[in-house]
Amino acid sequence: MRLTTADPRLDHAELATTATAVVVSTAFYVQHGHSYLARGVLGDLGGFALLGGEVLIRRRRLRHEALICLGCIGAVLRLQPVWPRTKGDAFWWTAVGVGLTAYLYVRSSALRTVDNQE
Repeated sequence: MRLTTADPRLDHAELATTATAVVVSTAFYVQHGHSYLARGVLGDLGGFALLGGEVLIRRRRLRHEALICLGCIGAVLRLQPVWPRTKGDAFWWTAVGVGLTAYLYVRSSALRTVDNQE
């Protein structure tokens, strides 16, 4: 199985892992609420940084992006960071939205550059 690709489209297996990651993350959010949201966003942001670094350096994206982000969320949960989570849900939803938008922009730009060079 290829770990990276220059193709911006998700294949069938990636669509399945994306759906699985969304279901798992949503279930944790419904069960644990704000405390999961804050840690989940940190995990997602870490995942976006990892994914973005790969696409910027190699002009290829890691496959199964949502599963990688879910793994980063798991790492944050495992570390059990303790900090005052005084920010409200709107802050965390905005943070993950901005992070996802930034990653998708970088991904699109980097992979479009590869496509134009071929």
